[in-house]
Amino acid sequence: MTTRLTILAAVLAAALPAAALAQQPQPQPAQQARQPSPAEVAAFQRDVQTAVQYPLPADFLPRMTATLRAIQAAGINPPNAQTLSLAQTIDQTAAVPGLSQILSAHGFSARDFVLGISAFGITESLIRQPPPAGAHAPTPNPANVALLRAHQQEADALLQAMN
Repeated sequence: MTTRLTILAAVLAAALPAAALAQQPQPQPAQQARQPSPAEVAAFQRDVQTAVQYPLPADFLPRMTATLRAIQAAGINPPNAQTLSLAQTIDQTAAVPGLSQILSAHGFSARDFVLGISAFGITESLIRQPPPAGAHAPTPNPANVALLRAHQQEADALLQAMN
């Protein structure tokens, strides 16, 4: 269970907008992390499954890359979502001043943005570094895998924009 939770946490944290876009130093981890409750683990697993199955549109890669560059050019930092649920991340993303206008101009709602960047991040992570056998990692949407493999240069450009 601990290995599965660790993999899921790492995958989702890498995929969420705050982790992808935060330009501020991250806080240091606590000395003794609290163990999540079974309900929290189940909710987290549902969030990961929701994100990894979100269908990416055919034009997602160039559109998201342009969106991230516009967000960075505007000096906007999405909320730190590392400890938030997917729903909380979407709500906080929608509340960032100036962000909804940029997202809208690129054809994204806050929900589409968070789910899309999460689906991309998780899928790309699983493609680049497949989990060990028996890790119980999420299974990405096959259409998303095909999209990323067919457009690797655009996927690389998006990864670069995320960093």
